[in-house]
Amino acid sequence: MPSARLGAAESITRALCIGEQPMVLVRTVTGLERLAAAELTAANHRVIDLSKRQLIVEPTSATIVTNPPRLADDLFIVQAAVTDPGRTRAALTAAVNSLDLRGCPPGRLAVSASFQGTRNYNRFDVEDLVGEAVQRLAGSRYHSRRNGTAPPTERVDWRVVLDGTTMWVGVRPFDVPLHRREYRRHTVTGSLHPPVAAAMARIANIGEGHRVVDPFCGAGTLLLEAQAIAPSATYLGIDKATIAAARANTADHAPIHWRTGNARALAGQFDRIVTNPPWDVRLGIGDLAPYLNQWRRVLKPDGLVVAILNHEQAARMIGDTAWRIHDVYDVAVAGQHPRILVAEPARPRRSTPAAAARCPVAR
Repeated sequence: MPSARLGAAESITRALCIGEQPMVLVRTVTGLERLAAAELTAANHRVIDLSKRQLIVEPTSATIVTNPPRLADDLFIVQAAVTDPGRTRAALTAAVNSLDLRGCPPGRLAVSASFQGTRNYNRFDVEDLVGEAVQRLAGSRYHSRRNGTAPPTERVDWRVVLDGTTMWVGVRPFDVPLHRREYRRHTVTGSLHPPVAAAMARIANIGEGHRVVDPFCGAGTLLLEAQAIAPSATYLGIDKATIAAARANTADHAPIHWRTGNARALAGQFDRIVTNPPWDVRLGIGDLAPYLNQWRRVLKPDGLVVAILNHEQAARMIGDTAWRIHDVYDVAVAGQHPRILVAEPARPRRSTPAAAARCPVAR
């Protein structure tokens, strides 16, 4: 995970020490909002508002930036918040002029903005108004994105969100978005977005001593996120062509084993299968049935599968009576809308004495 900028953690600690309540804006992948909220709650922070792709959090300590949530796409320390100004540019200008932005971090800055609903201004209007206001108050140098010019690498990133109720203005306490992982030096076609992989690992409820396999491991993102969340398990990643990328992404001490192999011919017994089979977009695997048979064969009796599938694949697994589906999560990632399924092999129904009487054994 990215390291917090100098002073970010201290600003939260200082506010809490003098009785002020800092607020943090957390951005998420669509469909992961409640899972991200559960992760933050488990870390003893207070989630006070939840909406599409967004959480508003009252942190109870600086750990929200020193040990940030893995399910978050990004995170910003709120600097100011006012009522959403609505659709007119005049109201937007008035709202920006009312922001109390004293004490803003100095340095070169860039602003990204988004809003909900119909407005008679665009995102660049919002970005420029806020960026120029910060420039005036903090003596910073604002770099506009309006003409397509990339801002400098060394900068402070601001985020403005108009969510229909509130206009939130925040600063990213990291040099890069939170979804970027330091380990991720290599990707391959179909590599999974790290916060989605982290969500799958949390859903899997991996325990101490569990054996976990990903038969479509790619560059290793799913198992690397799982190992960060549940380090006392053992992990095996299998792929027919991408093991070099997975190994290159793995720290030497991480207990993850990578093996070139065939997902149609698994061996061993596992407590968890967490996997991201190709979605038949840039890579294909054809019928999912042979893989479902393999998963059922190698899972222990109380094992679970957590798989992210395209809609056709998900329908195939949901309709297979050999599986009992626990949960389905619809997400939006990489321009697609896959489904995360949590399932276990269906257990055969036990025959009751009455049923046995109705179905006598042939002699």
